[in-house]
Amino acid sequence: MAFMDSIDSIREKATEAAQAAAKKTKKLAEIAKANLSIYQEEDKIKKAQTELGKLYYRDYVVGEEMDSAEYLPWCQKIDESKQTIADLRDYIDELKAEQVVEEDQEAVEEVPAEEAPVEEAPAEEAAPEIEVVVCDEPEEPKPEEPKAEE
Repeated sequence: MAFMDSIDSIREKATEAAQAAAKKTKKLAEIAKANLSIYQEEDKIKKAQTELGKLYYRDYVVGEEMDSAEYLPWCQKIDESKQTIADLRDYIDELKAEQVVEEDQEAVEEVPAEEAPVEEAPAEEAAPEIEVVVCDEPEEPKPEEPKAEE
């Protein structure tokens, strides 16, 4: 009977592990999807800024007064995309926070209180100093003068 109990115990643990992996995979897929949406919104911003720049330059070249009514729709598209990006980043942060909470709960459930390790605060490490070296532009090589034949 002990053998059957251990098999059932192993089966339960394997099922729990598979379910936990499926949850994590689902969260990671949602985060990846949100990141893809952010990239798409950033692309929309770049396109709107390009169109806005073209309109502005066209008016500049012709010497016309700047027509804000013509610029406004492009500015609104940029604002909408930036708001969407902010919302998506908040959503990603929420997903990551949920994932951390779930991992913490799993860790607490797995480790009995008497065996729980005491967490020590990490020692603060000094950031390595970075030396910035500014170089002058390399000089163009001087063309070699043809050698006179002797």
